Amino acid sequence: MKIKTPFLFYIFAIASVFILATSISSCRKENFLDDSSVKLQFSKDTVVFDTVFSTIGSTYRRFTVTNIYSSPISISQIRLGKGTSSPYRMNVDGISGVVVKDLEIPAKDSIYIFVEVTIDPTNANNPFVVQDKIHFQINGNNQSVVLAAWGQNAYFHYNEVVCGETWAVDKPHVLYGITAVGFPGIDSNCSLTIPAGAVIYAHTNAVLYVYKSSLNINGTEANRVIFQGDRREASYANEPGQWFGIRFAIAQNSVINYAIIKNATAGLYVDTAFGGDSLTLNNVTSFNHSFASLFAQGARIHAVNSRFNRAGNNAVALRLGGEYYFNHCTVNNFWTASSRTTPALILNNYYEANGTVYIRPIIRANFNNSIIYGDIDNEIVLDTFPGNFAKYRFNHCLVKTDQPLNSNYVNIKRNISPNFSSSSTLKLKSSSVCIDQADPVYFLPTDLDNNTRSNPGDIGCYEYVP
Repeated sequence: MKIKTPFLFYIFAIASVFILATSISSCRKENFLDDSSVKLQFSKDTVVFDTVFSTIGSTYRRFTVTNIYSSPISISQIRLGKGTSSPYRMNVDGISGVVVKDLEIPAKDSIYIFVEVTIDPTNANNPFVVQDKIHFQINGNNQSVVLAAWGQNAYFHYNEVVCGETWAVDKPHVLYGITAVGFPGIDSNCSLTIPAGAVIYAHTNAVLYVYKSSLNINGTEANRVIFQGDRREASYANEPGQWFGIRFAIAQNSVINYAIIKNATAGLYVDTAFGGDSLTLNNVTSFNHSFASLFAQGARIHAVNSRFNRAGNNAVALRLGGEYYFNHCTVNNFWTASSRTTPALILNNYYEANGTVYIRPIIRANFNNSIIYGDIDNEIVLDTFPGNFAKYRFNHCLVKTDQPLNSNYVNIKRNISPNFSSSSTLKLKSSSVCIDQADPVYFLPTDLDNNTRSNPGDIGCYEYVP
């Protein structure tokens, strides 16, 4: 059968277009950047769903993925971390699914990714922050964008500045990112008041940051204010380093009463108190931190009836000078997570930069009626520059040190076990040498648990109770 010329032409035209398209496609793919240094640029590294839903909630956010290069790129895979079990759903440039493969982005161009989440925030089994990640793979490199949504009803503080606020106590507060009381270039001379009974949960690396402002925590013995990580599984109950801690920078007068601060990197980080301003700690417990329970640099701190213990580095570090007063405090370090060579307490009055030594004087560091103890031989280090006298005094204290004592140590019980009833609570047994050995000059009528003290009382933050 003879085929007519127009039909042959039609077939030839289609074949030509197919060959040309294949050739162009092949040529285009050959021009993809395949260098291992290629990185994607995201409009956000964390996508936060900051709406608190009253019932089952569903909302979406979007972000862009940009090719910053002058040649096209091909993303091998875009994958939702928890797959089909994730509460999140994604749509990548019009393609829905938990995995999208071989997605091309032209030179100097972008794609949109839409993310949706459905969460029941009243479900008590949910964590406070429900997270997943979207993973990107390109030329052997792996990058990711974090997805975060609120999983329960609470007050959420996400990278915000608070000023002149008093927090409510009817729901927990969750810190995500930086919650700042005052902030450089934004605001200072601010204040935050946290009433008795407030519970604050902090997400990974979250920090409560006080800058040229004041923090007033008004806990009571019956209703202490509690700071802790937001992972509430039993396996995280004693896991240090879950959040950063409370950071004071050039802070104004601040007072913390009856607070429990636990499971951070540095429970209290106090850096250079401003002028005559100081931090007062009354009946504060700070423990189980991966770095320090109290870390101060050139600060002014007045601490009574307080406990600082279990830290990966120092229970209390007083560095770069400052002015410090401790009475009826327990500074102890039994750290079992790893080996520790650093002391429970360190005092330092200098630093070195580019070969030059700068002196930061210790105006005073007085410890009265306190315990400084732990599980290594020397739990007190005086890192003071030769010829620059540090004004320190230990009076009616129990200390553990392998160094000789001098006239700055008065009425000391040295290298004797305090006989704690428990390594976690640090309360005293009836056989403790600390009982009735405190200096009456610095008498405090009640202890950390609001128990009545005899006079003279017991050394440390706790009075022995039969």
